[in-house]
Amino acid sequence: MASNETTVAQKRVHDESPGVEPTAGKYSWFHGVFFNATVVGIAAFAAPGLWNAMNSVGAGGQQTPYLVMAGNAILFAIMTFTCLTGSLMVNRFGYRTALVFGTVGYVIYSAALYTNNRYGTVWFIYFGSAACGVSAGIFWATEGAIMLSYPEPEKRGRYLAYWLTYRNSGSILGGIINLAFNAQGSSTGKLDWRTYIVFVVLRPAASFWLSPPEKVQRRNGTRVQVTERVSDVHELKGLADVLVRKDFLLVIPYFLYVTWELPYISSYLSLYFSVRSRALASLVSALAQVVATLIFGAFLDWTRLDLNKRARYGFIFMMTLIGGCWVWGAIVQNEYTLHKPQLDWVDTGFGRGWALYIFWQVNFSLAYNFGFWLISFLARNPKETARYMSVARAAEAAGQCISSGISSTSALLISALGVNFALWGVAVIPAWFVVRQVGIRYLGPETQSPPLDSDKQESG
Repeated sequence: MASNETTVAQKRVHDESPGVEPTAGKYSWFHGVFFNATVVGIAAFAAPGLWNAMNSVGAGGQQTPYLVMAGNAILFAIMTFTCLTGSLMVNRFGYRTALVFGTVGYVIYSAALYTNNRYGTVWFIYFGSAACGVSAGIFWATEGAIMLSYPEPEKRGRYLAYWLTYRNSGSILGGIINLAFNAQGSSTGKLDWRTYIVFVVLRPAASFWLSPPEKVQRRNGTRVQVTERVSDVHELKGLADVLVRKDFLLVIPYFLYVTWELPYISSYLSLYFSVRSRALASLVSALAQVVATLIFGAFLDWTRLDLNKRARYGFIFMMTLIGGCWVWGAIVQNEYTLHKPQLDWVDTGFGRGWALYIFWQVNFSLAYNFGFWLISFLARNPKETARYMSVARAAEAAGQCISSGISSTSALLISALGVNFALWGVAVIPAWFVVRQVGIRYLGPETQSPPLDSDKQESG
């Protein structure tokens, strides 16, 4: 009886999703979506997760933000271009190889922060940032494409939140490490150098366990759509087509905005708060991000509301919260600009400015989650998923590059806040024109038949 019900369920999913072949044979947990999402999550925990942990204490834990921000500007300038090669790497070498290669530069970056913190080495910051930029661009584009392609469409929001939980768990562990080594740092300054040794060694090779898409099995009985490899020239043409598409042009300001705030809020934390309060902020912000993204991801998958309402309501709530926090931030930042504080957690007035940083980190996490979820509906076929992810991540890297460059100077932070606030305003309206069509015009690749385009004509 159970077997018959399973067969009926698989047939129903297949009928409702043309072009998606049902899974044959016995279900294997090793090739299941949950296991592969966990692999990507662990890789994200060990690479960008721990990178975020180092930067969430403000300026990579250094005494002032200027050198690290200059290095990060180089990092994200390179990433702007390497993110665009993500779909090329996936097309030629597959998801697993691209993901493995993408983790390499993070170790060098961590080592660069360690040598600068302990010995004052400057050149290694620039080298480590450049090395991280080369590999991290591939990682960014690949991890996102996997997390949009592997899960069932009706579970995508929750799986995105699950993946981001691992990313944030890196920051949680980093926050614990930061706080353990720096709990006595009641004044502003740099972190204890021993903090970085732990970051350097925590880089596992989990990416090797990733299953190729043709072997991935879903609980609903369907398989991941698999496309044939095409020539590099053809892939570049496909990437160019995505870059000039109207829907993507409308959301470019949104993806530029998503990571733009990070250098500013990192500088904000490093200049105004004590070492131990910065370490505490890295821990608490990571925990808050985990809770917020899990709740938000569950809402985006909540079937009691239709898809279009989830898209519109989620976007309105998120952008309203972000806008409100920028108003709050303008008030606090103006006060701090006039009278630069050095706040520890025992000081009067500490909570108002410190809690603002936590909200900024939560806002970033929500915008990050929603952006990926939105891309999953813009793509028309599986190849476009990787292409959209590559160009979206390139836009994020470009935004963070420019913002890091601004933060590497001694310009007043109130100016950086003003740019962030303005970019939020620029991003809201064009993105809304796309968001309001999710579930109406934009349905994602798995609701459509496989495209009969030249993706299959120029394979090789």
